[in-house]
Amino acid sequence: MAAGAISLGAMSVLPAAAAPTAAFAEEAAPAAAPQTESFVSDGSPEELRKQLEDADFRVQKGKLYEFDTLRLASEGKLLTCFGNNAGSTYLILNLPPAPNQNAAPGNPERGWEGETESAYDDPDVENAPENPYFSPAGMAFKMRQDEAVVIITTLPEACKYWSFIAYDMFARQMEGKDYANEKAYFGFGNDESGYYHTVFASIGWPVNLLNAHHDGDSAFGTKTVIVLCANKTVRDSVSRCLTAAGYPEGMVNVMPIPADTYRMGLERGKDTFSVFGRVSQPEDRDAFRAYLDALPETATVLRVSPKDEIPADPFPIQELKPRGSGVHEAARLPGCTEKLDRIREAILARYAEDYDYEELSTDIGITDGLTAYMKDADAQGDVLDAAYLNCGDFTLQSDEDFVVVYGVNHNVTGKAHYFNAVLHERPLINGVCSVYNSMLPGSAAEYLGDDADGADGYYVYKMARTQMDEHTAIIPFSTGNEQGKFYGVDNGSTVFVLFRLYLDETGIGASYYELINDRVIVFHKK
Repeated sequence: MAAGAISLGAMSVLPAAAAPTAAFAEEAAPAAAPQTESFVSDGSPEELRKQLEDADFRVQKGKLYEFDTLRLASEGKLLTCFGNNAGSTYLILNLPPAPNQNAAPGNPERGWEGETESAYDDPDVENAPENPYFSPAGMAFKMRQDEAVVIITTLPEACKYWSFIAYDMFARQMEGKDYANEKAYFGFGNDESGYYHTVFASIGWPVNLLNAHHDGDSAFGTKTVIVLCANKTVRDSVSRCLTAAGYPEGMVNVMPIPADTYRMGLERGKDTFSVFGRVSQPEDRDAFRAYLDALPETATVLRVSPKDEIPADPFPIQELKPRGSGVHEAARLPGCTEKLDRIREAILARYAEDYDYEELSTDIGITDGLTAYMKDADAQGDVLDAAYLNCGDFTLQSDEDFVVVYGVNHNVTGKAHYFNAVLHERPLINGVCSVYNSMLPGSAAEYLGDDADGADGYYVYKMARTQMDEHTAIIPFSTGNEQGKFYGVDNGSTVFVLFRLYLDETGIGASYYELINDRVIVFHKK
């Protein structure tokens, strides 16, 4: 396997080539391509700032840092956990307001800091209203159509998955619309900023370990540049400044916002944006911890605003690569119907005498970002390189209740580079217990008995309060949890299981119509 290759099941998919046209590759869906000759960037953040200022941009510093939703919610600083993937790590940007935009005040009683004021505030100009405040300050920001955000960062060392993705985070509440029955609705704001609700809808393709442009010969531990913008003229100008500062186009990734589709601008009611990073299953957790702790200092984040407005030059909406390979999972697991029936029967035979049970089917759990945005609905942090399956709500009524998740191993079938099942609690959607596919080998064999040939194509795993066997993930309690109340869930709370499948053999999220959906059985002690 060539340097920088990532293995997806039986396939080897290479990161996208660091080609001279990398900065202009954002209008097509990501495609795997051979890695070209590697290079090491000698870029200078100080020189980049000088180049941008010489090109008549105002430049303000932000930061990139770990976003621990469970900790912040437990401290009372976050009003939702955004459906966190338990066991994985999130990164987020913090940006100051745009020039001549008010800074949003915080709430000291809840430990919410106010936004840092803009470094450029002309007293003769009437300021635009503040962003709708959502803790932590600066995580969601409005953007003029001619602004850009530049991120220069070292990538995580070897891990199962990483990505960065832009979101339309919060959109205005439509006047006269009743949101009471909207799925995952969460509203906030005031008369000054306007009233908003979460849409958390991805914008285009993620920059991930398969398609990223970076220096070096690996998608791990090297350096990359990400530019978020909504204007092609601005992109070109920022790209020239990056090149002059020692960051060649071969390491630049553009996240385009189609300005004709989204509500750009600083006025009341305009959309707010965020950039999230995801990292899952690092090989060296101590080194990863050090990486996270240093990230606010090692990463460069710049808000780039032209002194004089640049005419609109919008991006088109990115072309979508259709999900799917044309091969259903059932075609890769001969006899799967009989084996799944046998697994179900064996589970029930083992536990049904002492437990009542409910069987929950799964369906598409999260809507793709642009579809959700156009519906004025919450996409709940989707990303196009993943597929999501969700079961219905249920409760754990006693310490002896437990959950069994079972089905086909999507990693074996090529439908997921990695997948997991996460138990979430409503209403904050805090993920508290996770089962990863790396934990699954051997878990189905005892349920298949004499029919155990090919058993690693299947799995059976429990989520329970106590260790029932070697294939059990522990559900922590909320009450008395030393880490914080939202790191666990108590009996009687409404919960559900969300399955995430990242990166099928085509390098994007699997087609929902090529999957054998995972299954859930909830057992209640009689």
